[in-house]
Amino acid sequence: MYIIAAVGILSLGYLIFAALCVEKFHRIRKDSFISPAFQPPVTIFKPVCGLGPEMRENLRSFCVQDYPEYQIIYGLHDENDPAISIIREIMADYPGQDIELVVDNRLHGSNYKVSNLVNMFGHAKHGILLIADDDMRVSGNYLNAVVSPFADHKIGAVTCLYSGSPRGGIVSSLNAMFVNEWFLPSVLISHVLKINRFCFGATMAVRREILEQIGGFDALADYLADDYMLGKLIADHGHKIYLSHYVVENIIQEPDFRSMLLHELRWARTVRTVEPLGYTFTFLTDTLIISCFAGAAAFVYTHQLLWPVLIISFVLLARILFHMRLKFVLNSGGAGSIWLVPVRDFLSFFIRLASFTGNEIEWKNKTFSVDNAGLIYAPGE
Repeated sequence: MYIIAAVGILSLGYLIFAALCVEKFHRIRKDSFISPAFQPPVTIFKPVCGLGPEMRENLRSFCVQDYPEYQIIYGLHDENDPAISIIREIMADYPGQDIELVVDNRLHGSNYKVSNLVNMFGHAKHGILLIADDDMRVSGNYLNAVVSPFADHKIGAVTCLYSGSPRGGIVSSLNAMFVNEWFLPSVLISHVLKINRFCFGATMAVRREILEQIGGFDALADYLADDYMLGKLIADHGHKIYLSHYVVENIIQEPDFRSMLLHELRWARTVRTVEPLGYTFTFLTDTLIISCFAGAAAFVYTHQLLWPVLIISFVLLARILFHMRLKFVLNSGGAGSIWLVPVRDFLSFFIRLASFTGNEIEWKNKTFSVDNAGLIYAPGE
């Protein structure tokens, strides 16, 4: 009984601490000032594979930056990829923009996205290199916000958090809630407690000479968590990783429930391999589920329903308030509703359990195995 009570208190403490970290980040974002004094030329890498939700609008948002000089490189493996027609339309719509399309089917490792980056690297013109996934959307001041920290020569890389913006259906909303209400707060907590040593695929900007120092994109070619490894290698070489105050918008459109489960299971197993100890203790983030166990224990101990009802009701109220505050802070009005909060939390709990049952993941309609070092292997390798 006492152990369950202690775990419940720790879990509730996590929720309160997460709320405080979100508030701190929100204040910093409101008070931050982006100086246009430092604007070195930038090359943006956009690895693309297939059609994503609202891809045309996502890609266009990178073409209208309030920034003096930047290059965009789109990279694909397959010359028959349906995304190529959209990219060519964008290139025609912005003839004055420095845009290049690279279609190259060479593979340099198990990670197809990184192979794409390796193929694009030879076309990059500038000293600041920025990688952003094709399902991300940004505003016109994005480049200024991301690049300005490089005015400090101790900064080796800049990365961004992202918030989920669902498109259609409960399934997409549930996935967006996972991004906004579990992933983002957990990163902010980590950022408060220790020095940041990793990057996120939403945005990874790095100085060219530092990327070459760590072995280039080739050094990441067999890792599942290429964003994590990029940050780790840069930090291991003595450079700082800066978490930008800019939050990128992640457009989410899950076709069905199975797709969402496989997506989140891949993410969970990725984190489990790169941060095994920290991931094991993420059960403390399941505050609502832990409150149910605590309520059951209280009933067994007291034989009264009052304490279980009070415990679960209090935690559920705290969790709903956290959900509502995050929607306001992230301006994500469509990212779920209070009625989905229990569903989302129970889903996260069972996905977390499932992540310990195997090492297989599905990625871009292919099955891979991931080992304890974070390396991925195709079937038969």
